[in-house]
Amino acid sequence: MKIKIYLFLILTLFFTSNVKAETLVVEIISEFKEGPILMAVYNEKKFFGKTKSNEKTNPDHVLVGAKGLIKDYKAKLEFNIPFGNYALAGIHDLDNNGMLSGNFLGIPKEPFGFSNNARGNFGPPKWEDCLITFDHENQIISINLKGL
Repeated sequence: MKIKIYLFLILTLFFTSNVKAETLVVEIISEFKEGPILMAVYNEKKFFGKTKSNEKTNPDHVLVGAKGLIKDYKAKLEFNIPFGNYALAGIHDLDNNGMLSGNFLGIPKEPFGFSNNARGNFGPPKWEDCLITFDHENQIISINLKGL
């Protein structure tokens, strides 16, 4: 009987274990004093950097997204996500249209930034350059939002 109880407890723990979410804190600095910001956390390389100027991000492509407000050039966002490897992308949505606005050539007109403050050449930076390892509670990363 004791063996059945132990087996039941072990199987219950095994099948009911879930991934615990921890808090990742993102401190954002912009070159503009105030306004709305959008931030996306990616956990899959295949979706990262695929959204172009003047188009909204597909919500199915991001692990989690958040909106915030820049005040006095700064903002802070918190993400409750499991420990792991992620890349983040954000914009200072100056015209509040929910996307990175660009000119007729698709060149961004609004400040943007990525984790590790990575910058790309003629497009988004590489996944590997933006990848962070989130491995402790209340880990803080900083992202600078800059225009071209």
